[in-house]
Amino acid sequence: MKTLNSLCLNIFLTAFFILPAQVIQAQDVLVLKNGDRITGEISRIWDNEVTIEPEYSDEFQVDLPVVDYIESDREFEIDLQDGSTVLARFGGADEDGAQIITTSIESLEITLASISELDEIDAYYDWESHVDLSGNLNKGNTDSANTKLRADGMFKHGDHRHRGEISFSREELSGQLTQEQDRFGYNYNWLFNDPWFFTANLNYERDPIIQLDSRLVVSAGVGHDIWNTPRKYLSTQLGAGLQTEEIGMESQQSSVVVWNLRFRRDFFGDDLSVFHNFGVTANVSGRTNTSYRTSTGISYEITDLLYASASVDYDYDTEPVETAKSEDISILFGLGLEFE
Repeated sequence: MKTLNSLCLNIFLTAFFILPAQVIQAQDVLVLKNGDRITGEISRIWDNEVTIEPEYSDEFQVDLPVVDYIESDREFEIDLQDGSTVLARFGGADEDGAQIITTSIESLEITLASISELDEIDAYYDWESHVDLSGNLNKGNTDSANTKLRADGMFKHGDHRHRGEISFSREELSGQLTQEQDRFGYNYNWLFNDPWFFTANLNYERDPIIQLDSRLVVSAGVGHDIWNTPRKYLSTQLGAGLQTEEIGMESQQSSVVVWNLRFRRDFFGDDLSVFHNFGVTANVSGRTNTSYRTSTGISYEITDLLYASASVDYDYDTEPVETAKSEDISILFGLGLEFE
């Protein structure tokens, strides 16, 4: 009998604690004007569409005008048409059918049409990474090939962000190697007063074909996130530091000023992305030179893992090393993998 009672008690505790925990797991609900209900996880509202991911399918978009009201116990960052931003939960509809949102201090009545954008609150931990291979090939009167293997990653924990990037570029002209460029970059951000952050950077570059045996830049400064949402990102950084170059067995050191800009904008949900990364390193002592580095392009999501990309990379040095030209332009097409 004791064994039976113990078994019944275990079953009761399991049903009482474990099963309800799964039932009451946070779920968002779209109640449509035709009476249908869609239960899942809302990730954003943008361009008059709500993106929701039910348990039974991949995420999809629902036109906001067909939604009557929203219910959710989760907190969202909501941008309203009047320019204000609130952190609030969706409390369903009142007796008059108006949408209720609840902040930490009050409940408000709004219309869903007054929401210009909605985003999930940034998680304490977040990460993403990409690996892509791109290039071009020309055959005919002139045989040339240009390939680039690139990988980058971002890891965020609280107010701290880490970004890393590494790339290997190779270029051949008529069977002769004309570029053997390797680059590595690391960027640390501390958001001491969001959207303002302290930044520290380390960048390394080499291309022995043009006798640039190494170029190391270490800098620090401040930055500002102009946009920082899942669909658009614009950030700029300004700093100063030191540069060490090894050019043809000769070592040189310089003081430098560094300015960087990163931009990304998603369209059609997040299927299509446009990006532009720009960096300037200006020597203020030592060898006279200013380096400009830009990468501009688009990527298109084929699957959740695979994407296609096209980009234009442009490098310019006002005073290049003796065996190099001032500018270098690459037009690249490729495929990549995204992890997050």
